[in-house]
Amino acid sequence: MKKKLMALALAFTMVLGTVSGPIQVFAEGASQDTKTITILHTNDVHGHIVPQVGKDGKLKEIGFAKVKTYADSIKNAVLLDAGDVSHGTALAGVNKGKDVINLMKAMGYKAMAPGNHDFNYGYDALVGFKNQALPKEGSKEGFDILAANVIRATGGNDFKGQTIIDVDGVKVGVFGLATEETKVKSNPKNTENVMFLNPIDVARAQVQSLKDQKVDVIVMLCHIGIDDSTLIKSSDIAKAVDGIDVIIDGHSHTRLDKGQMVNNTLIAQTGKYMENLGEVNITLRGHDIISKNAVLKNAAFFENVKEDPAIKGMIDKVLADNKDALEKVVGKTAVTLDGEREHVRASETNFGNLMADAMREISGADVAFTNGGGIRTSIPAGDISMTQLWTAFPFGNTIMKIELTGADILEALEFGVGDAPAPNGKFPQISGMTFKYDAKQKVGERVFDVKIAGKALDPKAKYTLATNDFMANGGDGYKSFAKGKKIADYGLYTEVLEKYLATKGTVDPKKEDRIVPAAKHATKPEEKQPAEGFTDIKGHWAEKVIKSVTEKKLFAGMTATTFEPNTKISRGMLVSVLARLEGQDKKQKAVHHFKDVKAGDWYENSVIWAQKNKIVAGYEDGTFKPNQAVSREEMGAILGRYIESKGIPFTLDLKAPFADQKHISKWAENGIDVTRHAGVMTGRDGNMFAPKAHATRAELAQVMFNLERLVSANKDLKPVDHKEAAKPGEKAKVEKHEKAKTEKHEKAKEGKHETSAKKAA
Repeated sequence: MKKKLMALALAFTMVLGTVSGPIQVFAEGASQDTKTITILHTNDVHGHIVPQVGKDGKLKEIGFAKVKTYADSIKNAVLLDAGDVSHGTALAGVNKGKDVINLMKAMGYKAMAPGNHDFNYGYDALVGFKNQALPKEGSKEGFDILAANVIRATGGNDFKGQTIIDVDGVKVGVFGLATEETKVKSNPKNTENVMFLNPIDVARAQVQSLKDQKVDVIVMLCHIGIDDSTLIKSSDIAKAVDGIDVIIDGHSHTRLDKGQMVNNTLIAQTGKYMENLGEVNITLRGHDIISKNAVLKNAAFFENVKEDPAIKGMIDKVLADNKDALEKVVGKTAVTLDGEREHVRASETNFGNLMADAMREISGADVAFTNGGGIRTSIPAGDISMTQLWTAFPFGNTIMKIELTGADILEALEFGVGDAPAPNGKFPQISGMTFKYDAKQKVGERVFDVKIAGKALDPKAKYTLATNDFMANGGDGYKSFAKGKKIADYGLYTEVLEKYLATKGTVDPKKEDRIVPAAKHATKPEEKQPAEGFTDIKGHWAEKVIKSVTEKKLFAGMTATTFEPNTKISRGMLVSVLARLEGQDKKQKAVHHFKDVKAGDWYENSVIWAQKNKIVAGYEDGTFKPNQAVSREEMGAILGRYIESKGIPFTLDLKAPFADQKHISKWAENGIDVTRHAGVMTGRDGNMFAPKAHATRAELAQVMFNLERLVSANKDLKPVDHKEAAKPGEKAKVEKHEKAKTEKHEKAKEGKHETSAKKAA
């Protein structure tokens, strides 16, 4: 099947939030003999099937009923799902996924590839889903669950590998693949008699089979993803296997706004939680594809789309039938419980501490250990409902107490931080112990200073440890736990946390430095030169600025040949680079007042300079936390103070706020405003600032490149009143901006007692 790919221009526009009948997309030069088909797709829904509105009153999750309305308006459309749909919220879990499958049938889905979490109810339950999804006699409603690479260890397939869908005369061949990571990213018991075949080999065979059947379009529907940590990514399959026209993907929660083209294969993925609906348009002339494109319809697009009454009615009935169980209030929290994906998978969080404390107290174990990936969402301050607990801990895991040695615990800790600082679901959340780790060391040699109940861990001693049954059986790769002696089971996560909350009244958990990133040998991390020798920056987006700042000796490499552009920066590293720009990283006459910065530490002089000039203030407990990773909003606050201390003029351009402005902490807003107007930190793609994300060495290199140019162009300046520096005619606007900013910061000061645990940067 010869395929020619031409440039595509959308030949229509659609008013936001309006569905106005059939929509067709044509390629340039398309004539009457062309035909366009549309693939609508979802992935990683995780049970988020009801429309959800954010704090700003705007729709943030689309929901099944709105998707049904839109799908019915599109001519020649086929609806597919790339897995992890049946599990993840209380609504999905209350009847163990069966309600979700019924809804998908009614919506008109035609095929689904199972995600690792669709195995969470057990393999037999997934086979049950397959049978439930098939059309009943005399009905057109139904779909196939496709998993060509999943077989029983004893031989035999429970799932079809492929299906052919006729879309207005176009033969669309779809084959399905599941991730091999299911073995460790669902309870190992769920797949103990199941094998996952190599997806590249299986894909190659499926493509040939579909070509032999003379299909017009070949679609790989898979739950594999494009995370770098994944052994075989969907993009790897696209590179290795010719003939796949489109990959509808899931698993990595990646938002591909316009898809990704790899080896003439268009990869599409929507992100997660029905925040977007994916749409792939394929135009053919005869049996040849002449164009294909991917777009995302975001929640704003669906704001005014009505919910399909039949689907909404089905969901309402499930909610009504299970109202008492779903709405029960089980506790209260004084603070937001942080379950954000990028946090729980890379660092200690207060929610991780709360859950681990509950596990340890209820079980009576010496220590508790849970995986960050098991915490699926945050819970805001206020009442905690059973629905929120189910949404945060949707897997139906139970708490198990096991006995194992200190050496086994150390092995688990080493494994847990093995991918740090990159986020990974295996990252530990703990109770009853503390430890430090150095991500610069070799895997297996990172963890040190491990203490249990305040005493050094004894590798030969035996300890009791509370974890979940998933990990106790080796889940997420924790092989050392699988060796432990199983003592007792204490019930579901949700039940354990419910019991714990009942005894505590209002909880107020905090981060307590249970897990501390630190230098194992307290050596200065930046000593190697030159930039030309770095082997890990070629083709990196920051390659040019990295070379520039290293040539100016603001930065150096982590080794003689590596810069490590994606490594997180620490607070000590940030002030050192800033002091280096000022030439103030040498011996200082003044002294600092931080109890965790010792004489002779490589960052000591830089910290003294930064504190003396009021660029940093430290934490309320008297610490500076020099080895702690820096968030982007911390970096913005510190750099903003530096720019203001220099008296550098800049134009208040009064840009629209960042798209995620509401997530920026009050204490950081002024600094971020300054860095933005000064052109030093202008945000990431999509007008996003990503305030809670950790800043990387590449991002700091870009910032220092911008800052060095700004400082060089504005030498010997005194503090500037930006109202007086405004252009004629703009002074009133600037004064209004300054007044609003002042009011905002006064409010932040008034509320300081409520945020005493937050960073002072």
